[in-house]
Amino acid sequence: MANPPAPAPRTVTQWTGRAMLWWARLLQHTVAGKTRRKQHVARRNAAMRAAHLRGVDRDTITRTIGLSGEQVRKALRGEPTTE
Repeated sequence: MANPPAPAPRTVTQWTGRAMLWWARLLQHTVAGKTRRKQHVARRNAAMRAAHLRGVDRDTITRTIGLSGEQVRKALRGEPTTE
């Protein structure tokens, strides 16, 4: 016996799917866009430099943030990271 075919999506389901797709696109182009990401990374790097200036050692920053040691060293030197 063959399984019955899947029912076609309803109009409301299609509309909400399109709305979610539009919302995802809007978020991608505004919140997760390249400019926003660069600003976020710059703020994160500034916070890491501030923590380092206040006595937090580099190894603790590396473990806590989850970046590689080289990325943290670059950020602490004020160089742009490769993210």
